[in-house]
Amino acid sequence: MELEGKVALITGAAQGIGEGIARRIISEGGRVAGVDIQGAGLSSLEREFGESFLGIKADLSREAEVERIFGEAVSRFGGIDILVNCAVVRSNIPLEDIDEPTMDLALAVGVKGCVLCAQRAAREMRKRGGGAIVNMSSFYARTPVKERVIYVAVKGAVEGVTRALAVELAEFGIRVNAVAPGPILTERRKSQGHGQPGNLEERYRRMPMGRFGEVSEVIDSVIFLMTSQSSYMTGQTIVLDGGMTIV
Repeated sequence: MELEGKVALITGAAQGIGEGIARRIISEGGRVAGVDIQGAGLSSLEREFGESFLGIKADLSREAEVERIFGEAVSRFGGIDILVNCAVVRSNIPLEDIDEPTMDLALAVGVKGCVLCAQRAAREMRKRGGGAIVNMSSFYARTPVKERVIYVAVKGAVEGVTRALAVELAEFGIRVNAVAPGPILTERRKSQGHGQPGNLEERYRRMPMGRFGEVSEVIDSVIFLMTSQSSYMTGQTIVLDGGMTIV
């Protein structure tokens, strides 16, 4: 398997899509340094996967914390081959209610943290002759809705950062791409009864494919972007939204 022996650092790894990516990489023989502000989920993964998973509780909005993260990961695994930036602060707030602390935190984690992690990861990847960075965007960067101003700003910035990093890092053999999921049937949505054709929210009923995406479909795309199957691809965003952004 191509991920055998590879080392990935994943932010937002304690739950959801980030956790799923970590599980897939380990199942294919890789090792993972998982970063999250929530320590409980990381501890559970450490117990489950032992030496293959290192959990690091940290605040990505602080440069010193990012340095600590990579120091611990490199000390444990010897280097970094892959970076997946999944961490985000969800801010579903009407424009009228947005305050500066909320905006600062979302931008610090989602944009500054993304750049700082890419900067630090690139240093390690250059030592290994290359690597892959995958950033998590969202279809909201293309189809904004009410009460998502901050989230749309963060994800729009992430896609711009992805293109800029791709240009700057290509000469070092480092590819940088992004995945922009649309409505995904996460465990939370399943528990709420969403995602079935007869129970789609009004704004999702125009999706050409008529269903939510599966978490596994997002993970498949992320894995594709970190392997040689996408070796001539950089600076791109894969949109997984069932066709929602084209209608």
